[in-house]
Amino acid sequence: MGDTLLAVKNLKKYFPVRGGLFRRDIGSIKAVDDIDLTVEEGQSFGLVGESGSGKTTVGKTILRLVEPTEGEILFEGRDLCKLSESEMRHLRAEMQMIFQDPYSSLNPRMTVKRIVGEPLLIHKWGKGRALEERVRELISLVGLMEDHLFRYPHEFSGGQRQRIGIARALAVEPKMLILDEPTSALDVSVQAQVLDLLLELQKRLNLTYLFISHDLAVIRYICDRVALMYMGKVLEVAAVEDIFQNPMHPYTQALLSAMPVADPEYQPEEIILEGEISTLGGQEGACRFGPRCPARDTARCGKEEPMLQEVEDGHLVACHLYD
Repeated sequence: MGDTLLAVKNLKKYFPVRGGLFRRDIGSIKAVDDIDLTVEEGQSFGLVGESGSGKTTVGKTILRLVEPTEGEILFEGRDLCKLSESEMRHLRAEMQMIFQDPYSSLNPRMTVKRIVGEPLLIHKWGKGRALEERVRELISLVGLMEDHLFRYPHEFSGGQRQRIGIARALAVEPKMLILDEPTSALDVSVQAQVLDLLLELQKRLNLTYLFISHDLAVIRYICDRVALMYMGKVLEVAAVEDIFQNPMHPYTQALLSAMPVADPEYQPEEIILEGEISTLGGQEGACRFGPRCPARDTARCGKEEPMLQEVEDGHLVACHLYD
């Protein structure tokens, strides 16, 4: 791994809750609440959590597709929160996003040639023959054929559409890709093909990935390091194999126990969590996971929020069990 490419510090994103006759602010949903992340150059960093945990909001906030409430987003040492719109537009050439749904992320009225070539026109990378040659190169890079250039998105399968999305993201030679559940809408066999393509592209182009997913098996396959989120908070961060071999947070243990294993004789100890994830941020000053935690200390977890701390070398956990 290389130097730090992306550092997120004390990042917050609160969405206002409005009510009453005059639609006044009556509270806020803490989608992302004071998180820190560090992604090194050439690394695949995974962000995992249930639906509603805030992981997608983190990705969009890093690119300022959603404006942060507070915090710093340092990309190669530059704080993205302090950049103007025009400066941010220029910097987005170095940070691109691949979206979850390959069906809605492509314009149905544009051919593949126009879809992939559009970023090149926006960032003034060339036109005419030079632009056409670059588009052909990108299509070949993601495993599509030249005659696909003149077709429309509805003529492709889900896996092919996601390859088009990857080609579009790579058009302006970014250093980092933020991948928001890029395989969740695909069949399992197609998922494997797309993941293998992403690994191959990472090696060939020296890319850095922030990989957002709810699927721990996918994270284990593609990522070097992983952070687990719950209700806007990061609860555990470690190397991916450390998470699987030595999960420390009760939430991580519960997620791993729910993973299907392709062995009919293997009977894991399933951890059943009470209740459901809330979108309202939980009780102020308390552990977010406390109400569902099988190891909770009612007196302490209900009054004191645990801080993320290093328990072992490179293994961080936010839990009172390790104080």
